[in-house]
Amino acid sequence: MQRTSREKLAIFKSCFSGLQNVYGTYDPGTNRCRQVKQPVTDEVFLNHLLGRQSYGVYLLVDNKTQAVTVDFDEQDSFPPLQFIRQAKHYGLGAYIERSKSKGWHVWIFFEFSGVLAAKARLVVKFILDDIEKPGTEIFPKQDRLEGIASYGNYINAPLFGPLVSQDRTVFVSPDNSFKPYPNQWDLLAGVRRVKESLLDEIIEINQLNEPESGKAETASTQCNPALGLTPCAQKMLTEGVSEYQRVACFRLAVQLKKAGLPEDIAQAGLVAWSAKNHPVNDKGIITEDEITEQVSSAFTSKYRGCGCEDPAIKPYCDSSCPLKSQNSNKADIKGN
Repeated sequence: MQRTSREKLAIFKSCFSGLQNVYGTYDPGTNRCRQVKQPVTDEVFLNHLLGRQSYGVYLLVDNKTQAVTVDFDEQDSFPPLQFIRQAKHYGLGAYIERSKSKGWHVWIFFEFSGVLAAKARLVVKFILDDIEKPGTEIFPKQDRLEGIASYGNYINAPLFGPLVSQDRTVFVSPDNSFKPYPNQWDLLAGVRRVKESLLDEIIEINQLNEPESGKAETASTQCNPALGLTPCAQKMLTEGVSEYQRVACFRLAVQLKKAGLPEDIAQAGLVAWSAKNHPVNDKGIITEDEITEQVSSAFTSKYRGCGCEDPAIKPYCDSSCPLKSQNSNKADIKGN
């Protein structure tokens, strides 16, 4: 079926829309990423499809999302295949995209009104646990927009003009040796959209612990300026990190800000810190531009949380941390 440009644009927008006041992009020559704080117009979508400028979608809108993406950052096609098979087991339609580099993105699309991101992420994490891939990145990376997540994190949209002819950023068929679907637009026009009620059913049947949507961080999980840098931050600064570099950079910038460092000094320190990082899966070290973006966000926001439950922070958690003691005492009181 031949579709007009207008029809293709409508299909693309229906699948890959999120925040309307910001989008991500990257330079194909240097692979440097940046954020564009401008309206997401039809021209932005068209420029992406025609290969003039890439478009990255910020999927999280308040506490809802119309899609979730699992980023398998490896050549092996078996993990994404496992994921869609397991998703199918729970009644979820999932679609594999060959990413712009070496990996795969698996997309699940939701009803047009969106679903609570907390529920979508919880179910996806459950499936990743099932296939023994618990550390795989999920977009959106947060349950709601607050603090660091005033925008969240963007994921590059599929069908970027110059890469389509290279069989990149296209959806592929797991039933046909992972070859691209011959008609990408027919596929996207007919995607199965998951209702929130199905997520509720999966959560209930499997007794998953659903996050409390919209709940603000309590005082006991907020950084206390009198404490100085928390043990986890000190360890991260000393050793560097291997995953979630951008989130870690933001969290460290928040703590450096609360410790009284000026923004330019914090930024210089985090540029030096980046040299200690040792990314896994052949990922590159966070760039200076990305550090500037995270530090600027930290210093302009009113975010106070230390992110104790964040996957970027938990590996560095220390039993000597005062916040950990406060939370344990609070739990004991509630238990008594």
